[in-house]
Amino acid sequence: MNALLNRRGVRTAALVLATLVTSAHVGSPDTWFQGMAGPYEVQAVVRLPGVIPGLAQIDIRVAGEGVEQVTAQPVVFDAGPEGAPPPDVATPVAGRPGTYHAELWFMRSGSFSVTIAVRGARGEGTVIVPVAAVPERQIPLYPWLGWLLAALGTLLFAGAVTIFRAAGTDALAAPGTGAATGSAGARYAVVGAAILVAALVGARGWWRSVEREYQAELYRPYAATALVDTAGGSRALRFTITDSVWSTRRARNAWERFSVSPIVPDHGKLMHLFLIDADDPSSFAHLHPVPGADSSTFVASLGALPPGRYRAFADVVHETGFPQTMVAELSVPAAAGDVPAGDPDDAMFTGRPSGAQWMLADGATVTWEGQRDTLEVDADAGLRFTVREPDGTVARLEPYLGMAGHAVVYRTDGGVYVHLHPNGTISMVAQQAMAQRAPTDTAAGMLARRLAADTTHVSHAGQFDGVLAFPYAFPSAGRYRVWLQFRRGGQVMTALFDVEVRGDGRSASAS
Repeated sequence: MNALLNRRGVRTAALVLATLVTSAHVGSPDTWFQGMAGPYEVQAVVRLPGVIPGLAQIDIRVAGEGVEQVTAQPVVFDAGPEGAPPPDVATPVAGRPGTYHAELWFMRSGSFSVTIAVRGARGEGTVIVPVAAVPERQIPLYPWLGWLLAALGTLLFAGAVTIFRAAGTDALAAPGTGAATGSAGARYAVVGAAILVAALVGARGWWRSVEREYQAELYRPYAATALVDTAGGSRALRFTITDSVWSTRRARNAWERFSVSPIVPDHGKLMHLFLIDADDPSSFAHLHPVPGADSSTFVASLGALPPGRYRAFADVVHETGFPQTMVAELSVPAAAGDVPAGDPDDAMFTGRPSGAQWMLADGATVTWEGQRDTLEVDADAGLRFTVREPDGTVARLEPYLGMAGHAVVYRTDGGVYVHLHPNGTISMVAQQAMAQRAPTDTAAGMLARRLAADTTHVSHAGQFDGVLAFPYAFPSAGRYRVWLQFRRGGQVMTALFDVEVRGDGRSASAS
């Protein structure tokens, strides 16, 4: 029996690994947010349970004094605040001023927002943190618990058989006489044991059926392929969503109904596609493919990207606010002939990390402030960067896709990938979808059209300070690369850093 439990544990562990590696923002399940709730600066991390129903851990930090109350409320996309449970009051964390903790039950799969409300001396403010609550794993049965349950079950079985035997002996004895003898008790014991065995076999079949149903509900990103079309001497990347759920728009389970709605522009782009060299993560591309002949294929120019084997990570957001990261691999051939121009916001990069400071081609520098040789799992990653002019002054940056900068965190074995913004891991358009959905948005595409009108044209006006910070904690041990991207002088620039992350625990703090 121990061998059976071990084999089941191995299969379950493999399933857990697969779902963690293929979930949205690959291998990085927590949602990080940094922004304003009215007059209050808020940082929050939502740690979803990975199983549905399940209890999520919410840690909230509010800057400044005078805070009287912080609440958190889970709101599913198609129900709105009216269909949500009442907000839970977050409790202050002892020894950590300004930090609050809440636990929220997510009873169903879907596209949710966690609405954080702050009330205090400066008034009231709320902010929406979009999250995708989906079952991503199956919790394994601990071997010791299996043995304990097996022992208790054996005792119960033996006790039940004894009761059946007694029913055929003592229960049939005449009043005032001793226990009955003969074969009646044995017959009753055999019949009772057969009934119990049949019930256990039926219960086992029912349990396996429930387990299969649960496994069918586990989240998996859309299946996709990526290939390079070299017709005409150019290299055009064709990224195709091959999943039948997308092609038929027919959901098979609870979370898929949030993923069959139209894709909406995030930062003005329908898709953000990142290519990372699979053998040596020194070559990197951030592309923005456009729809091809159908809604399943997206096309982008590969520009001067070096040849090699690449992993492709395609980020999209649906009208429901549901984000997905699709993963594929492809081989990129060497370029031949002229390189066609791509999207003006596309960026190609090849290089190797050079410590805590990166030198740009124009003489400016990018410094990872306080970078350490190693970091701990689930501790503040300290992703704080300063761009300085050649004379040492802090640079001014132009908007890149409407933001001061973007960052990509990647574990060199491909097990972790996440696209970060200064406001965290969330999608801006998902936040807008949660805020703008109206009860009249009953048909697919109604909200998408409004969102597209609001987000297609991303402003390139204005400037940002050259200090960039990204709230995040590394989810697992390993060697990581961090690409930082921003715009200056009309050009998208990239800086590369790496770091070793140690430890295998998961804390419950939002440090």
